[in-house]
Amino acid sequence: MNIRPIPEQYLAPCAAPGRVERVDYVTTDAFAQEKYALVYLPHGYDPARAYNALYIIHGGGGSQESFFSKAFLSLLDHMIASGELEPLIVVSPTYYRPDETDKTPGSSGNAVAVFARELKADVIPAVEGRYRTFATSTDAAGQRASRDHRAIGGFSMGSVTTWYAFLDALDAFRWFMPLSGDCWLYGRLGGSSHAEETARALAEAVAKQGFTPEDFRIHALTGTKDIAYPNETAQIDAMRAFPEVFRFGGNIDYDLLEEGVHTYEDIFRYIYNALPAFFRAGK
Repeated sequence: MNIRPIPEQYLAPCAAPGRVERVDYVTTDAFAQEKYALVYLPHGYDPARAYNALYIIHGGGGSQESFFSKAFLSLLDHMIASGELEPLIVVSPTYYRPDETDKTPGSSGNAVAVFARELKADVIPAVEGRYRTFATSTDAAGQRASRDHRAIGGFSMGSVTTWYAFLDALDAFRWFMPLSGDCWLYGRLGGSSHAEETARALAEAVAKQGFTPEDFRIHALTGTKDIAYPNETAQIDAMRAFPEVFRFGGNIDYDLLEEGVHTYEDIFRYIYNALPAFFRAGK
C-alpha cells in the first residue's frame, strides 16, 4: 500500500476532542498487582451505543502514557471527525509490573510473553465492564462472541506483545497490527534467528485455538531504516511458506515505509493508514 503521510492539521488540536480516563484494576494472578490502563473515549461517547475497541501496546521502557501524546490523541480525534474512522475506544495498558525497575529487552520480553493472560483475565473485563463495547459480558464466552470488534496493536516490544496475542488470544481479538517488531516465541529477535519455527508456530496457533484463516486479519508495518526491519521481514517472509493459513493480500498484509525509522512519529503514520480498514468485516 502507499503509506500516506498524516495531514499536518491532524496533529493539532481538534474542535471535537475525545477524552482520556483511567481504569484501575487488580490482576487475578498470584501477584494481585494494582495496575491501571488509560482509555480514550471519542467525542460524544454515548453509553447507549456499542463501540469497537483497540488495545494499543507501548514499546520497551514505556508506559501507559507513551502512546497517549497530544499528537496521537489529536490524530484519533481528527480521523473520527472526518469520517475516516468510526468512533472507537482505545485502551493503553502496560505489561510491566508497577514496581518493575528492570526494563531491559530481556526483562521486557519475559513480561510480554505472559501479558495475553492479563489482557483477557483483567484488562478487557475492567475496561469493557465499564464502557460500552460489543461485549455483552466480559467473561471468556463474551470476549469470544465480540472478538470481531476488538483489535490489538503495538510498537516495538508492543509488537512482540501483539504476536504473542495472536498465539494465545485469538479468542479475544480478530484484528492484529504489529508495528516494528517480530515474535519472540523462540527468544529475543526470534523472528529472524528462528524464522521458520516462528512462522510454523503462528500458523499452527490458528487451528489450535479453534479458528480458521477467515477468522483473523494481520496488518504489519515497519520502515526500511527501522532497527526492527530485518527481523520482522525475515519472519514475514517465512510466513509466506504457509499460504493455507496466511493469505497475503487477504488476511495478512506487510507494508514498508521507505526510510521509516523506529519512532512513535512513524508509528502514528502506520496507524493512520492501517486502522481505518479494521472492523469492516465480520460485524
